[in-house]
Amino acid sequence: MRLISSLLLVALLWVTAVAQDGIYGSFIVGQKFIDLGPLNDVLKEHWDYSGKEFSNNRWTFGGEGHLVIAKRLILGGRAFGIFDHRKFDTGGGAIDPAAIDNLKDIKLTAGMGIANVGFNLLPVNKTGLRLYPAIGAGVQSFIFQAVSEINESQKNFEDVLVNNSDEMITLGKIGFVTDVSAGLDWYKPFKNFFTILPGLDLGIMLHAEIGYSFLPVKLKWRRDVDPGGAGQVEGGPDLQFSGMYFNAGLGLGLSPN
Repeated sequence: MRLISSLLLVALLWVTAVAQDGIYGSFIVGQKFIDLGPLNDVLKEHWDYSGKEFSNNRWTFGGEGHLVIAKRLILGGRAFGIFDHRKFDTGGGAIDPAAIDNLKDIKLTAGMGIANVGFNLLPVNKTGLRLYPAIGAGVQSFIFQAVSEINESQKNFEDVLVNNSDEMITLGKIGFVTDVSAGLDWYKPFKNFFTILPGLDLGIMLHAEIGYSFLPVKLKWRRDVDPGGAGQVEGGPDLQFSGMYFNAGLGLGLSPN
């Protein structure tokens, strides 16, 4: 079954790339400013939080992929995000690994995934450069997890910070996001070197992008990150994975030879 799936995937890539002007993808690493001040403030109210603040400038990791159609039209998508896992002392003193009851285990995850459409401004050239503005839409999320306990009668974000248990509670903000960006690619096919599939050249690609994402509506925290689940939670820090970002990446492409 796995062999059949692999063959179907290869066939799909071959048909897609030959029918268009290539398929390209890269692993991306970037920087994004996220205002985590509201989260730091609410944690300071409940925990001994000195020297342990979440920083606003964050490294992001993810990937992107796109098709080039008729030399100009770009259809693609990208997904990237952050992850932070920490332990904080809730007992009012310096963290002591022996005092395990005073340690709060928390995880913070945020990111976005979008589909976009762009237009290549540069004609086909020997340098292999493409420059394309793009617009897109997708989903962004903020997930806050803490070892705590919150029952059906508790409807405030802060309840998670003052209750202790052995269970990990999950609060999240997930919603629609729009995006504008500009991408720059440099692609070099390995012509006369080797061919991975008939009619296609394998090549290396350098990718860079700068963009800005918008949230059309303000999102509220929900328990278990499920719109049909435990329900909305009041209060909590105003966090959103929006604003300016920059990514750079290294990847591969399949282009008609």
